[in-house]
This record gives sequence, structure tokens and C-alpha cells, in this order.
Amino acid sequence: MAVIRRERTDSLRHIKSVTSQELNCTFLCELCDRFFDCERPEREQIYSRRRMQQAQQALQGIKHKILVAGGKGGVGKSTCTANLAVGLALRGKRVTIIDQDLDGSSIPKLIGVMDKRMQIGENGLIPVEGPLGIHVVAVANLKDIGEPVVWFQDMRRNASEEFISHTEYGERDFLLVDLPPGTGSDSINIMQLIPDADGYVVVTAPSQVSQATARKAILLIKKAKKRILGVIENMSGFACGHCGYVDRLMPVGGGYALAKEQDVPFLGRIPIDPSLARACDEGVPFLHAFQGGGTARAIELILDKILTQVGDGQQRTHAESDRLQ
Repeated sequence: MAVIRRERTDSLRHIKSVTSQELNCTFLCELCDRFFDCERPEREQIYSRRRMQQAQQALQGIKHKILVAGGKGGVGKSTCTANLAVGLALRGKRVTIIDQDLDGSSIPKLIGVMDKRMQIGENGLIPVEGPLGIHVVAVANLKDIGEPVVWFQDMRRNASEEFISHTEYGERDFLLVDLPPGTGSDSINIMQLIPDADGYVVVTAPSQVSQATARKAILLIKKAKKRILGVIENMSGFACGHCGYVDRLMPVGGGYALAKEQDVPFLGRIPIDPSLARACDEGVPFLHAFQGGGTARAIELILDKILTQVGDGQQRTHAESDRLQ
């Protein structure tokens, strides 16, 4: 009798839990803060309704999609995104960048298209075109960069959906998405809208502060059950502007340690380079202007490791990092 009573109690607890979840669920999956935790089959239905379905249709002409995260601002995530895009374009790839940082859109400056404005065509927004045929979709190409973006949650989600669903992307080889700092709604919106991304690249600086927030970005990506292509350790050492020698003025190795801890690939290090800083300020794509230098070579090696993984659907481990070249 005791066994039967215990089984009955356990069953009632399960029913109560399920009933509670049913009653609390609004089925507004796109807006639910438990989206990546939910295992209900209804969750997948969001991809067949409203703008979510339009997003899939708008992106169907793009072969590969890579999202670049950082967890916090100031680690050079946008700079890495821009130079990875230039590296792909130099290899003959057709590339589009979405600058999802609605508050601090910087991709247009880095690519050199700040003076251009997106137009509206028959099927939505038309991206601006930069050097090497790189297309850019960014808030900075819609309004004056000096104006603050005062948008609340619904407006921000609408902007993200508009960038994805109502933009004329056409046939492209790569889409790179520069995610905003943090793991908030702006990042999650894009993660929902692009469920078939080939993978995520996480950018961090060597400091422990940067690692702490980059770790949160990695944990969010893992929670979403998405593939992590690897970690880039940016601003790792200082490259002499004359001889190219990389001096370790500050501690290095934070990105490597984070990749090892989370058992994901380590893609490489990019040093602080005066030429890179000048190129960013002048709106000149660094990898295009300084091909052959040590910093450019470091970026190219990182790109090699990313391309080795793109399209195969396999999550590599940290131990496999050196075999990705």
C-alpha cells in the first residue's frame, strides 16, 4: 500500500506540474523568456507563421550563415566581423553583413559605407554595397549615426524582423551577423530568426572580465543547442607598427583558456595593431589595405579554421583546434 500511495503521489505531482505549465503557457513562443529551455513541439510552429516564415524565405538564397557574439562591448567583435567579411570577399565570396547592434551600429564605418543609405525596393530594404561587393544592412544606414536609438522591446524586435524578413538579400554565399553586446532580447531575436545558422563565433579579449561575459554568450548558444565554431582572442598582445613583432604588454591567453574550459575550438589571436586602428577610423577595410602583414595573416588563419567547419554540421572540441587548418 505504501508503494501504491507513493506512486500515486508522484503521479499527482507530475500532473500538477504539467497542468501548471499548460495554464501558464501563452504559446507566444517568440516572446517567451523560456524559449530555449522549452521542449514542447509547439515551439517549432513559430517558424511556419507570420514573419518567422518570411524570414526563412528571405534568407533562402544565402548558402552559409555565421553569427558573431561577444557577450560584452569593447572587445572588437564588430572589427572581427568586418575583417572576416573582407577576408571572405577577397576569396571571391559574395558576403552580406547584418549589424544587429541597434544602439551602436559600427559596421558601416568599418566597411566604409557611412555615407550611403538603404533604399526600399519592391520586396523590402535594399542593402548598401561596399568594397569588394560586400552588402551591409545596418541602422546607421537608415538614420543619422549621431541620433540615439530610443526603441523599446517591441520596436526593437520589429526592427530585427524587418532586417531579416523584408530585405532583398538575393543570392549570397555568406551572411555574417554582428550581434549586440550581452545576451538580451536583441541577440535572442536574431537567434530565433536564423535557426539554421552554420555556427557562432565568440570574440573575447584576454582579460578575465571579458571572459566572464563571453562565457555567458557561450552558455546561451549551448542552451539554444547551436554550434560554436570557436573563440577568437582579440587584442592579444601589441604588434609593432614597424617590424610587426608582437609584444605581450598585457596578459594573453584568456580566450584560449575559455575555449578549453568550454571545450570548443580556439580559432586564434589577433594583436592590437596601430594599422588596424587607423583603418577602422578611416573606414578602410584593414584586411584589404594591409594584406600580407602579420595581423592580416592571423585573421586569415582564423578564417581558414572557420571555413573548415562551415557546412559540415559537426561540433568540434577544443582538442581539435589545431587540426582545423
